[in-house]
Amino acid sequence: MIPYSQVVEQLEEEKPKIYTLNSIRVATFIFGPLAAGYLVSQNYKAFNQKDKSTTTWIIAVVALIAIIGLAVITSNTERFPRFIFPLAYAWGTFLLVQKFQGEQMKEHFATGGKTFTIWRALLAGLICLIVTLVAIFLILLMIPGALDE
Repeated sequence: MIPYSQVVEQLEEEKPKIYTLNSIRVATFIFGPLAAGYLVSQNYKAFNQKDKSTTTWIIAVVALIAIIGLAVITSNTERFPRFIFPLAYAWGTFLLVQKFQGEQMKEHFATGGKTFTIWRALLAGLICLIVTLVAIFLILLMIPGALDE
């Protein structure tokens, strides 16, 4: 028989880490909706909800397209504060994660579940931002005259 303490240690080792609400909010504010999509998606995978992980990516890409569209539309507006978009999608993401993953997060923490550091969330966000900028640049390269001026 395996001693109880070894069983507990094995269970703790097998329990996946998740990103905290604060890590998700900060990385989303700084790096954009794709960062939110990645972090929330990873949490769903940790909670064994891979179908919701895919849905999260779709929502993140649609949100990114909508935000870029709104940014282009409002770019000629002189008195429109630019910080509104990051604030809106960061708080929106925070509220959605709190609603859809909040209970699972509380349960995870109550059972001694571990979290990733905010530094890992920021690194993931930086990578997502780089991917976003490369994608935008490639799209602009395909549009004739888009980079001329």
